[in-house]
Amino acid sequence: MGAAQRKMVPREHGAYAELLFPIVSVLLGGAPTASTWLLAIGAVGAFLANEPLLVLFGQRGTRMQREESDRAKRALLAFSLLALGAGIAGLVLAPTQVQYTIVVPLLLGSTLVMLAIQGLERSMFGEGLAAATLSSIAIPLGLSAGLGRTATMSVALLWLTTSLLGTAAVRLTVARSKVKTDEDLRRVAFKRGILILVSSLAIIVGVVGLSGSRDGPSILAAAMPVALVVLAVAALRPTTRRLRLMGWSLVAANLCSLIAVVTTLKIIQDFNAVEPALPFPMF
Repeated sequence: MGAAQRKMVPREHGAYAELLFPIVSVLLGGAPTASTWLLAIGAVGAFLANEPLLVLFGQRGTRMQREESDRAKRALLAFSLLALGAGIAGLVLAPTQVQYTIVVPLLLGSTLVMLAIQGLERSMFGEGLAAATLSSIAIPLGLSAGLGRTATMSVALLWLTTSLLGTAAVRLTVARSKVKTDEDLRRVAFKRGILILVSSLAIIVGVVGLSGSRDGPSILAAAMPVALVVLAVAALRPTTRRLRLMGWSLVAANLCSLIAVVTTLKIIQDFNAVEPALPFPMF
């Protein structure tokens, strides 16, 4: 694949993590059906269609819009057909409640596309909406994989939390490098305080979740590795020269969170399979 071909896939590396971690969590932690796999493929197709769409709307530069429009149209058609074909097939095979919940990522995704074609996807609101959109994919996938409502919503909330924390840490580091006035310094200090508070709260929720609950809170406890890294970033105040190290640290923390949530989901499934056969509740 040449350099020109690589341009027709999304450039934002962090977005791949935001997309794949929720999907992999469900596929490994649940009992995926044909519907689950098809919906996951449809989500990936819709994600990949974003880049050629931005090219056609000139968000990657007028030169690329002019020179690569034909290839962008072909890529958009291919990815759109993949998304529609797999998505519709997955919905046909899915239970009714899954068909209803697909509205959530569709509405969020449509709003995100409208922001993206206006060049606002990298604004604070745009990045937050992207995190919400990609994490919400776990909702229809989780229900179709038999995770249950509480577990499914907890998985989506987990990855939304980790995405927002990671994004906030990077934005804070960049903002600190651009400080020029005392007012800028106070604004950055305020944001730093908020980030320390939120990441600390996520850690506290995680500790509580590990104390015995086997549903939502125990799943949310998987956010602790990311929250710890973000808390360290906020406390140590690294420069932008450390952004690469910060990025890899967040990737490692997210992998730890992935392992934790998959393990927790498997434990929950084992308990649910055993408990109905017992003459007494396990909790």
